[in-house]
Amino acid sequence: MGYGVIVMDADDFVPSRSGGFKEAVMDIEWAKLTAFEERVNVAGELNILKVVFESDCASLVNRIKKKGRDITILGHCVDKSCMNLDNFILV
Repeated sequence: MGYGVIVMDADDFVPSRSGGFKEAVMDIEWAKLTAFEERVNVAGELNILKVVFESDCASLVNRIKKKGRDITILGHCVDKSCMNLDNFILV
């Protein structure tokens, strides 16, 4: 599975890019969660305080919106990933 992260400011300036590969076969939701975790890590490393995360995976977005209320294994992993969102002022 390959993933990419592009960081852009309000003027569409791109100060950073990142990407990588995971040697695993996984479901699309797990792949999107891995990419989301990488986005959170990149934003944290760049000390960005106000962040907008975008995803085309509606089920992952819904799981993030109702964090703490999803009792599935994926929901628990989303909750762990969302704990890092507290480092930002605005998400």
